[in-house]
Amino acid sequence: MNLKKKIAILAILGVTGLYATGVKDINVLVDQINSTTDQKVKSQLLDKLETQLESMDKKDLAEAQEVVNTKLKKPNTLKN
Repeated sequence: MNLKKKIAILAILGVTGLYATGVKDINVLVDQINSTTDQKVKSQLLDKLETQLESMDKKDLAEAQEVVNTKLKKPNTLKN
C-alpha cells in the first residue's frame, strides 16, 4: 500500500471519528436537556439529541435509547 492510500484511509477514519456519537455523548446531552429551563434551548437540544441518535452505530443505539428512556425527564402534562 503506498503512502497516498494510507493517508487517505487515515483521513477517512479521522473524519468518521469526529462524527461518531457515543453513549457518553448522549448521556451528557440528556443531562443538559434535563438541567435547562429555557424551552427554546431545550427544543434545540432535543433536536440535537434526535440527530445524534440517528447517526449512531447500531451496536450503541440500544444502550443510548435506554439512557434516554430512563434519564430524560418527561414534561409535566396538564391534568383536567
